[in-house]
Amino acid sequence: MGLVTLAALCVAGFAILFRLFERYEVPMLPAIAINYAVAFVCGMIVAPPSPATSSGSLLLAAAGLGALFVSIFSVTGLSAQQAGAARTTIAGRMSLVLTISGAVILFDERIDMRTVIGIIIALVGLVLTAAGPSEQRTGRAVWFLPLLLFVCSGAADISVTYVQRVLTTPVTADSFPTSCFAASTIVSLVLLLLREGSKELLNMRTWVGGIALGMVNYASLLVLMRALGVGGLQASLVFPLMNILAILFATIAGLTLFRERLSLMQWCGICCCIGAMLLFLSSAP
Repeated sequence: MGLVTLAALCVAGFAILFRLFERYEVPMLPAIAINYAVAFVCGMIVAPPSPATSSGSLLLAAAGLGALFVSIFSVTGLSAQQAGAARTTIAGRMSLVLTISGAVILFDERIDMRTVIGIIIALVGLVLTAAGPSEQRTGRAVWFLPLLLFVCSGAADISVTYVQRVLTTPVTADSFPTSCFAASTIVSLVLLLLREGSKELLNMRTWVGGIALGMVNYASLLVLMRALGVGGLQASLVFPLMNILAILFATIAGLTLFRERLSLMQWCGICCCIGAMLLFLSSAP
């Protein structure tokens, strides 16, 4: 449970940093490129790739996940702009359905009735906490981009679980994130050059934000893989608990750091999340 809590703190860290990016007008794409480069450097310091990591299947998985991570960041930004922040947040959180379904179908995980009820309550809570003002938007992007984010986020979680359970060993588990972030760095730098955003790399705020995001990003994937490997909990419990705790931590940060005011609906969502977490913990082995 300690590893899940650490992973949730990292996820909440993303939300806090993105709020700070918005406040201080940090250019997003250059900061994301720096973030992946920093995450790669962190990996080279903490757990550099070993010869065992050079197997074809692991390299292919690292390249695919690295590209997928960059895609999720990009789609999240586009969806927030064109479909609205509320729809984007809900789509990302609802991907939990795909993650849990994948854990049950692909890894033959068993879930009891308390877990099922907890998942339903958690989904309700995650949606309610994302509730915001109604945004009147039209066009294909309004439904297509959130749907794409829903699929990509679920695919990323399932892929990380698959890699940890099937492809990695105790020798390669910690070094796999380093390979992922190497691929992410290459993809994000190519995108940055194609969009002619390299001039924004001269902005000091871009570097400060990118470095902070990169350290959190590396820690989040490393801790998540450890939680899935040695944490003692099934993936069908790890991801819901991580999401719920991340929402609670981000809410506390919002109330204390940003002086946010929550609506009644959002408070109801938080209560649902706490209730779901208690159900998950009571059903954990």
